[in-house]
Amino acid sequence: MKNILFLLLLAFAATSLSLRADDADSPLEVQMKILARGTRQLTQQVSNPAMQQSSIALLETLKKAATDSKTLAPSKTKEIPEAKRASFLADFRTDLDELKDALDQVEQAVKAGDYAKARSLLSSVNSIKKEGHAKFKQD
Repeated sequence: MKNILFLLLLAFAATSLSLRADDADSPLEVQMKILARGTRQLTQQVSNPAMQQSSIALLETLKKAATDSKTLAPSKTKEIPEAKRASFLADFRTDLDELKDALDQVEQAVKAGDYAKARSLLSSVNSIKKEGHAKFKQD
C-alpha cells in the first residue's frame, strides 16, 4: 500500500512539473497577470477610504506593468504579416498608453478622495482591457 501511494505521489509530482514547464508565462503574460490581479483587487477596495494608500500603491504597480508591457510584443504579433506588424505594435503601445492614462485618472480621483469617481473611472479600465484583448490576445 505504501508503494502504491509513493508511486501515485511521484507520478503526480512529475506531471505537475511537466505542466509548469509547458505553461511558462511569457514576459508579457506576467505583466498582464499583474494587471488582471491588481485590477480585481482595486475593484474591491477603490471605494474604501481606509484603503486609500493601498489603492494608490496598487495603481502605481498597475501603471508600471502597463509601461513595462510597452517594451514587449503580444504572441499574436507572429501571425501579423510583416508589412502590417509595425502598425500592429504601434496600436498595441497606444492602447497601453490609453490604459496608463486611465489608471492615472483613477489615481487622481483616489488621491482627491472622490471614490465614486474612481470607481466609475475604473470601469473605463475594464473597457480598455476588453478591447485590447479582442485586438491583441491570441486565441
